Amino acid sequence: MVVGLITGLLLGASIVYFVCWSLMRKKEKAASDAAAVLTTAARRAHSEVSKLRLQVQGFEKGEREGSDLIMLFPDLIKKIFAGRDSDEVVNLINRACQNLLKANESAVFLADRTGARLGLSASTGLSDVLGKRINLGLGDGFVGMAAETGRLLFRDELEKESVLVRRKMITSDIPGFKPKYAAPMQVEGVLYGVITAGGFETVGTMRRETLRALAAVGAAALENVRLLERFGRSSSLDQDTGFTGKLSLEPTLENELERVERFGSSLAVMELQMKSAEADESAAPKEIMSVAAKHLLASLRNIDVGIRISRGTVILLLPGTEREGMKSVIGKLGGEIPLLTLEDGTHVGSVEIKGIVVEGGSRLDARNLLDRLRSVESMEFEGYYDA
Repeated sequence: MVVGLITGLLLGASIVYFVCWSLMRKKEKAASDAAAVLTTAARRAHSEVSKLRLQVQGFEKGEREGSDLIMLFPDLIKKIFAGRDSDEVVNLINRACQNLLKANESAVFLADRTGARLGLSASTGLSDVLGKRINLGLGDGFVGMAAETGRLLFRDELEKESVLVRRKMITSDIPGFKPKYAAPMQVEGVLYGVITAGGFETVGTMRRETLRALAAVGAAALENVRLLERFGRSSSLDQDTGFTGKLSLEPTLENELERVERFGSSLAVMELQMKSAEADESAAPKEIMSVAAKHLLASLRNIDVGIRISRGTVILLLPGTEREGMKSVIGKLGGEIPLLTLEDGTHVGSVEIKGIVVEGGSRLDARNLLDRLRSVESMEFEGYYDA
């Protein structure tokens, strides 16, 4: 009996030990997992801090470059920052090239919103060489290479570039256009344009630093212009769709058509009419347009523009889209929008779509374009149901 009691006690002690050991192991594992999670979070935070530190350094460098120029020429820089639109800013930058750098030949190229093409915006002393409309792609010639690399290029130092880079530059350069410097206007990886200068009156020792600072100021000023344009559009947004209203149609079209002419890229213009929202007997036009607009905003690119022009009609502007691309977009939206579901379980219903494409380099005004769009026959879509 005593032996059995001792055996029972030993067995009970073993079970208690095993249970305690298991609990300790679980706690150790939980602590280890928690430590691993904290370590990962710490590493991620350290990486984010490093990125932010690099960004701050970049901001400080740009601020120093701009502040040095502001201290030397405050009135001129104030005028550049006070520019109301991109054309005014560019003209002031071009004038600064003459006043600060004493350059008899200067040109400013603006980048389109995709950053893929550059278009001549203003020039001095180069009308015989550049003419009125010059556009080139990223990496093309001396100007395009500065835009692609993000570096200030000095023509006398091109022998330092690789053979392939020099060959591409020579074959794609603008004939007769040989500026000494090309400085990209860039902020946080966003390209706003390129400043070129040449034909200097005197020998200067600070041209490179001054031009780099001028490019930093120009990029900041153009970024401000874009922000102001964005705020202006936001103040007139339609409550149901989040698109701009009818009053913005012609001004927005004029801006896009100017880009078509300047940058040589095409523009697709589409009209979508939700039949059930346009009908007078419709009970829920707001919900129909809201659901359709959410789908459009999710489907379109950030450079595409939507404008609500009536109760159930939206105009879409698709920069850089050619005919085949527009056909693809029409087919996609025509198959999806009619089948979007409303809160009561019904669908948005049929949609009529029509569109035209303005070829790159074309010169056209907004009213002429709208007349052409109205004359195009629309296609009605009921949606694509599964078999």
